[in-house]
Parts: sequence; structure tokens; C-alpha cells
Amino acid sequence: MAEAAGHLTPVPQAEHDARLELERKRLNLRVLLELAQELSGVLQPRTLLDTFLLTAMGPTGARQGVAVLANPTAGDGLLLSRGVQANQAEVLQQRLPAICDAYFPYSDQASDFQAPILRFIQRGQPEAQGLLPPGMNALLCFSVDDAHCGLLALGPFLAEGGGELHHDAADLLKSLTHMLIGALRGALAVSNIRQLGVDLGRKNEQLSQALATSQAAQRVLDRRVHQLAAINELAGELAQRHTVAEILDSFLLTMLGAFSLGCGLVLVLDRPARGVDLALRGAPGTGLRAFAPADALVYKAFAATGEHSVAPLTVDPVLAPQEALSGCGLPFPAACAVYFALDADVQGVLVLGKTISGDDLDEEDTQLVRAELAALLGYLQGARRMQTISALNVDLLRRNEELTRTIKELTEARQTIDLLERTGERVRAFLQAEAQRSRRFSWLDCGIILAAAMLVAFLFNLASPNGVPLVPEHLLRPPAQSVSVQQARELQQNEGALIVDARPQAFFEQERISGALNLTPGLFDMVYLMHFTQVPLSQPIIVYGGNISRRWDEDVAARLAAREHERVLVLKDGLSGWVAHGYTVEP
Repeated sequence: MAEAAGHLTPVPQAEHDARLELERKRLNLRVLLELAQELSGVLQPRTLLDTFLLTAMGPTGARQGVAVLANPTAGDGLLLSRGVQANQAEVLQQRLPAICDAYFPYSDQASDFQAPILRFIQRGQPEAQGLLPPGMNALLCFSVDDAHCGLLALGPFLAEGGGELHHDAADLLKSLTHMLIGALRGALAVSNIRQLGVDLGRKNEQLSQALATSQAAQRVLDRRVHQLAAINELAGELAQRHTVAEILDSFLLTMLGAFSLGCGLVLVLDRPARGVDLALRGAPGTGLRAFAPADALVYKAFAATGEHSVAPLTVDPVLAPQEALSGCGLPFPAACAVYFALDADVQGVLVLGKTISGDDLDEEDTQLVRAELAALLGYLQGARRMQTISALNVDLLRRNEELTRTIKELTEARQTIDLLERTGERVRAFLQAEAQRSRRFSWLDCGIILAAAMLVAFLFNLASPNGVPLVPEHLLRPPAQSVSVQQARELQQNEGALIVDARPQAFFEQERISGALNLTPGLFDMVYLMHFTQVPLSQPIIVYGGNISRRWDEDVAARLAAREHERVLVLKDGLSGWVAHGYTVEP
């Protein structure tokens, strides 16, 4: 027993080796368990590599380690190092593409390298020259997925003199690498899913934007189709209109409907005739139907254009219409305005308000409005020509009636003249017979001859259209209403009264009232047709030019009143009274 107490029984070598092997396996399992716990829940590849590298260097006894996760095709990836100096770590980062080319040659093959392989760098091997730090003799290459590969370089080792790695450590390293591959695949899959989610969100946003753009374009297209359909119907509708007022009203109504406008007006001004045609929609009445305010509006629109042109069929946009047309009596704010000219005498303006939604017309809408306004000018020209032709036809019909009446009067006068000529021949024959019958002359014979001559003269004067009246006409008709010089001047300035000089042209050319027109009784019909047919019947007309023996002013005033002019006045003191008051005369 003493001997047994003083000496320990030696353990057999086989049992000792078994115990060491068991302890090594327990250590390896503990390392695997700890690594599994460390890697669980980590989704960042960099954190996984860093944790793996630190865990792998401990059991293997490596003093330095380099871990790489790379995409060989792209030549980029992650590179982490432990136990390497800072300057060497920067150099390794720069050498990452070369490391991929040297240690991942299978990336160009038809099939990917799927299982990790442990191999040792042989000295003098070209792929090892200068890429990794010296002493890293353990190199493990592995594939993570179809696009990513991994590299683990360890060494020198503390055990076994820093030489090759023990086979148990190599097995442990393989097991650790398999765990890393699984963790990396999960992390890369999550990263890919996140990236796919981001890409999908971006594409959804792009699709939403494209859908919104498409819907906006569809709305614009629908609006254009509606506008073009309305404008197409307008062409057929305007072709059936024959007056300027009807054409303007149809055009404005179509423009308001096609472009969803709340209000607008279109105005045509005829300066020589002092006429105004106005169409107004969506706004209260305005004073623009009078010539003076309409003329001011058209002039301001003309001044605000860029071209300042009155050439025929001109269409120019008005720049800054709301400011340019302010103070012109518009019943609504001008959001869009276009000036147009049929010719140098007839011009107009189109003024449009905002849309029903409160927006302004865009550039394409404005261009379409100008194009349709240019087409409108052709219809306006046709309507004005039709009005001119109608007026000429009415005047021609009136002249034909007057000519027919004159021809009838001349025919009747000719018949009367023929009768008088036959009567005169009979009287002459009677006188000749009486002269031959008797040479005696008596006062009775002289009285008979004188009475016969007076009878013949009376009958001839009565039958002739140019005969002299027995009683002057001005004694039979009522005198025209007279007006003083001061009243005539006020009518001329305030109501635009027309001054008429009834004297012969020779007197008219010597001296006349400024702005007076020459209208004599002898040339009344011809001059009236040339200059007075367009004068409004309500416009005051002041006539002067009479004297004691010649009542030209009364004759002309009576004829003007016969033409249904409502306010025909005779200047009481004539030209002399006008001059005495110091008013202007010509020449």
C-alpha cells in the first residue's frame, strides 16, 4: 500500500492521446458554437468577415490574417486584415484586383467553384509574389454564391515553429469557413433583397411618375381633340353666317367652349365708317360699342404688339395684355389678347379672360387661338364684301327706280313737246296766212300774237323737266331750322356735326369753313352718292351759303331733309358770321 501511495500509476499513451483528442474536439466544438452565436443575427458582410477572422486566428495560433470577400468578375470587394501594419493594410487594399485575378481563376470557367479547398502557398509560386504579407502559408479559397468568392490567408503560426498548419486546425478552419459561407450567403441574400426592394421602390416611383405623365398627356390630348373638334365645327358654322356680327358671336362662343374660358370679347373697328362690331360673352355690358373707346382699345393693343404692323391679314399677340390694356373699359381682366388687321382701315382685337379653373392659357393654346383668328379674318373679309355688295345692290336698285321714273317723265315731256311743236307749226302757218292775207297791222293783232306766244311759252315751260317755276320753290316750302354761329361751333365740337357749303365750287375754293364739304344744288345727287351715303341719319348737318338772291343753303337743306336726315340746320349768319367770330376757315 505504501508503495502504491508513494508512486502514481502511469497513464497509457493511447489513453493520453485519446484524452487530448477529446479535449481538442471539445475545444473545436466550443469554438464552432461561439462563432455560430457570434454570426447569428449579423447581416453586414464586413462584420461577419471581421468576426470570422478574429475567431479563426485564435484556435489556429496565427499571428496575421487576411480575409477577402470579392466579386471576381467586377474585380472589387471587401478586404480585412488582423496583425498587419497600417501601411501594409493600405497596400493590400490597393492590390485587391490583383489578388482576385491570382487566387480566383475559376471565375472565368464554365462552372463555379462551390466547395472550400485548403491549399498551401509554395515558395516561388508566381501568384504569391508580393501580393500577401510574407509568412502567410495557409490559404483557403471558397465560393459563397454565383457572384462572390472568399479568401482566407493565415500565418505565420505560433505552434510547430510557424510552419504548416496542423491537420486538426485545418479541419476546424474548414468547419468555421462553412459556417461563414452560410452566414455570408444569408447576409448577401438579405442585402440583395433590400437592394431589390430599393430598386423595386425606385421603379415603382418611376412607373408612378410615368403613369402621372401619361395621364397628364392623355388629358392634354383629350383637350386638344375637343378643341380641334370644336374648331372643325366652327368652320362649317361660320360658312353659314353672312354678317360680321353673326360671325364674331359664333367665333367667340366656340373659343370660350373649346378652351374652357369664362369670358371674352372680339371687336372689329372700321375707322373710315366710324363703325364698331362687338361680340361679348361672360361679362356685363361695356361702353366699347361707341367709336371713341373702341378706337382707344384697338390702338393700345396695336402699340403693345411686337411687330406694329397694319398689313392685311395681320395677327400679332399683345404683350403683357393685363397691363397694356388697363384703363380701356374692359369688363374683365385680360389674360390673353391678340391684335389683328384686315387692312389699314379695318382693325380689331380679341381679348380672353382666364379659364373656368382660374388658369391662364398655355403657349400651345395661345398659338391655336392665333391660328383660328387668322382663319377668321377670311370669313370677316367675305362678310364685309357681301355687305358692300348688298349696299351697292340697294343703291343700284334705287338708281334704277330713279332712272325709270326719269325716263318716264322724259317720255311724257317728249310727247308734250311734240304736241307743242305741232301747235307752234299751226300757229306759224296761221300767222303766215294772216300776213299774206292782209298787210294791215293793228293793236288787236299784236295782242293776239302776244297772247299766243305767252300761251305757247307757258305750255312749254310746264312740260319741260328743266322749266323755270312760276313761283320760286323757297317761297312755297317752310324755312329750314336755323342755328347760330356759337351753337354750330358747339355741335361741331361735341357731336361731330358735319359742315356743308352749298355755294358753287368757285366760291368754295376761295374761302370756306375748315372741314366743310361742298354740296351744291346742281350736283346734289352725284355728290351725295359719293360722300354722304355713309353719314348716319342722326348726325347733325349744318348748311351755309345763301344770300339775298340765291338760297342755295335752303335748297340743299330741303333736299337733305328729303333724304331723311334728322337734324339739318342752316347757319343763320353764314360764312361772314363764322369769320366775324374768329373761327377757322380755309384755305
